[in-house]
Amino acid sequence: HELFIRFKLSKRMVDDFIRPTLLVGLFKPPEELSALVVMELLYYYALAHQDSFDVRWIKNGTVADSLILPMANMLQEEHDLNVMGGCRVGEIALEQTTDDKLSASTVKYTKDGTEHEIKNVDGIILALGCQGMQSVVRASPDLAALPTFSKAASLKGIDVISTRIWFDKVVPTRTPANVFSRFSELRGSGGTFFMLDQLQGDSPELWGEEDGTPRGSVVAADFYNSGALMSMSDEAIVKTLTDELLPSAVPKFKDAKVIDSWVGKYAGTVSWFSPGSYSSR
Repeated sequence: HELFIRFKLSKRMVDDFIRPTLLVGLFKPPEELSALVVMELLYYYALAHQDSFDVRWIKNGTVADSLILPMANMLQEEHDLNVMGGCRVGEIALEQTTDDKLSASTVKYTKDGTEHEIKNVDGIILALGCQGMQSVVRASPDLAALPTFSKAASLKGIDVISTRIWFDKVVPTRTPANVFSRFSELRGSGGTFFMLDQLQGDSPELWGEEDGTPRGSVVAADFYNSGALMSMSDEAIVKTLTDELLPSAVPKFKDAKVIDSWVGKYAGTVSWFSPGSYSSR
């Protein structure tokens, strides 16, 4: 935020463009973000690639059954690997090698309430969010003793709310991907909504049906930095979208009725690139 003041950006520029862009790009307002990461985002997202749509939606099915499952099957059938779904990693134990380096030796994990152990580990790749990293390091004294992992586990996350709403009629919009900006109903959060019926060709799968005629628009709306919205009920969140936000953005939403809806709340799950966090990442 101080960077914008130094470069004499107008308040309107910050409020109407910079702040909404950062809320949906890095999920926090400018005063709570690292200046370096903000500069990177504004360059790549807002300047260098203005005409590059960075969201891709699967035409049919879900990420799990269209991407993850085929990849898991390929790894098992062609590379003789065992992909173990539904497991939660617990303690990762380290041992000192002959050349005085630390190497992973044992991994403990839980599946269906039962603890298991894998010994003589060849290697480990950690692909975890904030809460996952905190959980693993908390359960692993050997990792917690290393500054790299203890610092990574200290990083905070950002609250996110994801929704999907099915309407009884098709609502045309100028673009399939849209950003909410400066609405008081956002309560300080950033918001986006995507017209899935436009992005996915209005397929029957959007309605959970293998055949049949699609009935109307399907909207995926997300809130970032959504701490002030987390205490609201699912019904209240959907009502805020259908009664206030969506009609304010596209007036024809006033004429559409909700057939079904889904809300998911994810506390502290998205990485927060806060000022001074670089040394911990």
